[in-house]
Amino acid sequence: MALIFGSFFYDFVAFLVFCAVGLNLYIRHIYSYWEKRNVKYVKPTFPFGNLKDAVLMKKTFRELFNDIYNSTDDKVLGIYTADKPVLLVRDPELLRLIFIKDFESFHDHGVYSDETRDPLSAHLFSINGEKWRNLRAKLSPTFTSGRLKGMFSTLLDCGKNLEVFVTKHMEQEIEIRDLMSCYSINVIASVAFGVETDTIMNPKAIFKLMGKKFFEPTLKTALRYACFLILPHIGRMFKVRSVAHEYENFIYKVVRETMNFREKNNVQRKDFMQLLLQLKNTGMVDNEDNWNIQSTGNNITNLTFNEIAAQAHLFFLAGFETASTTITFCIYELANHPAVQAKVQAEIDEVIKKYNGEITYEGLMEMKYLERCIYETLRMYTPVTILNRECTNEYELPGTGITLEKGSRIIIPAQAIHSDPKYFPNPDEFNPDRFLNENLNGEQRGVTYMPFGEGPRNCIGLRLGKIETKIAVILILSKFNIRVGKNLQKMKPLKHEKRSFTPQIEGGTFLKFSYRN
Repeated sequence: MALIFGSFFYDFVAFLVFCAVGLNLYIRHIYSYWEKRNVKYVKPTFPFGNLKDAVLMKKTFRELFNDIYNSTDDKVLGIYTADKPVLLVRDPELLRLIFIKDFESFHDHGVYSDETRDPLSAHLFSINGEKWRNLRAKLSPTFTSGRLKGMFSTLLDCGKNLEVFVTKHMEQEIEIRDLMSCYSINVIASVAFGVETDTIMNPKAIFKLMGKKFFEPTLKTALRYACFLILPHIGRMFKVRSVAHEYENFIYKVVRETMNFREKNNVQRKDFMQLLLQLKNTGMVDNEDNWNIQSTGNNITNLTFNEIAAQAHLFFLAGFETASTTITFCIYELANHPAVQAKVQAEIDEVIKKYNGEITYEGLMEMKYLERCIYETLRMYTPVTILNRECTNEYELPGTGITLEKGSRIIIPAQAIHSDPKYFPNPDEFNPDRFLNENLNGEQRGVTYMPFGEGPRNCIGLRLGKIETKIAVILILSKFNIRVGKNLQKMKPLKHEKRSFTPQIEGGTFLKFSYRN
């Protein structure tokens, strides 16, 4: 029976018209946020907002945000991630306020986290407020120089088969990203999970398979990253899990087995899992050189099993992908710049000779030119293209006339700022000497270099990442010379894999190795 026009057909047409008008009004409403506030903005497209080209894989996220950044000289720019307004901040002085001076108004990342339904998502990077403060305070002592020095021999052992692998494949072009992924997995498996594995020589090892499953550059992986970092409201709306069930079960199994074995046998091993067990049993990490995991019976709130598993997952997430990306591009650039490569090798030789032919923690700290090469790699190929902040109370952005509401989201285009010739002349040139002045982010200059974030919420594991990267480069360059493979020689400029959230060369990073004279 027809309801309005006496005909099902006309009623159906009227319904469609009503829906179309309603949708049009809704789109106009959600995409008028910045216009109503007189903020310059990039015209969005429903339902993607300004992310269409990245979601449809026409551009990488790196290319997308570089284009948005370069579309204006204004300090800020309004954009939309799907249906949500986000303020893109591109001014170093405003970033200094957001990251450091007025941190209390921007202490949350505003990314996806669901402690109840998706416990592995509730790690140090994603949790907010007082819970973040408490956990950061508990975990900070695990990354002191003393603790890292204690783990150094373990880190060094993780790369012992790099030379064996390269020697075995000397006559071939080696895909260096996969090799460095294996090395990074060895490191994380050992120091974060307490499990000895060798994915360099055994590519079918379970840690390699799980790492590949989590980070494989597929559309599903890219969408999962996007829902975690850029579209948290979409992740919550559609209940998108931050990890696959198979990966989640794997993390829980490894953590539970390691915990049970060590507690049952009172095992002491110098790694992060040992320190997480201290937090489970005592609520704190001992400030001395004590790796014991026995409970002290104090009243401090201890970490739960789910919290330990979430931090172990974060170590895997951050330590694997970011480190392997940095190592890959550092070695790639050294292969492209033989004079720089030779200078790094000379420094390595000199320092190793000073320490009687051994690679030592103290020696690593003295390799300043290598460190500058790593800094320059992080500038050119920033593993995390954008950084996020959420406004935690009403805040007026100085010099913009903009008052941010509580809950407003901010995106900082780190890679785009690193590529701005205003701050880094000839940005496409690999030039480690631009980091001779290490104080790039002084209070007066504003923030222009942020591969590890900046301020109180910077990456807690940045020193571990630099040590892991240095060890890999040293192990390779102390024995071998490197040159670029034939296909990469022809690829100018580089083409990046559009399905990958982090920088990755399309078709692989193939390099050739030869023994040093």
